Amino acid sequence: MTTTSSVSSVKESHPKLLNTAHEAGQRIDLEHPEFEAGTRGHGRIDRRRAWTALVPSSTDFPDARTYLVVKRESSTLGDVRTSIETRFYVTDLTTDDTSVEHLLRLTRGHWSIESLHRVRHVMFDEDRSQVVAGTPSRILAIGIIGHAICRTVNIAAATRQLARRPELTLDLLGIPR
Repeated sequence: MTTTSSVSSVKESHPKLLNTAHEAGQRIDLEHPEFEAGTRGHGRIDRRRAWTALVPSSTDFPDARTYLVVKRESSTLGDVRTSIETRFYVTDLTTDDTSVEHLLRLTRGHWSIESLHRVRHVMFDEDRSQVVAGTPSRILAIGIIGHAICRTVNIAAATRQLARRPELTLDLLGIPR
């Protein structure tokens, strides 16, 4: 089984791909998911159900082989449903290459990358930055802060901690003082 590959969200910026994903989603048996998983935390219960469908060969999207349809239902710990959403993903893997469970895990990894982008764009206001040089340093700094998070409550607290004690950054990088 393949363990590494790419999974991408199907978004409105690719209307033909999104259209065929919706069509594929209409043909799946919603009563019988191919894989189901639940998580409990942050004051809610999430249930994810997943199905796969072949990407039609007529779809003009390089290496697209399989759609993954994910339906996520969220509810409070008191079992009051708060949201239902269906998302479509596309991958270059086929169901012969991997399991639906693995594809669902890949989508979760996709969202962890999205949260890093949020940190870069929102917390560090990167979109308005005019600085071109030093981008790798900025990414490294965000990685250091992310590592420091294990020792603090959140990124803002980690940033303050590292600003007050820059020698911690050296310690985190394993650089002797």
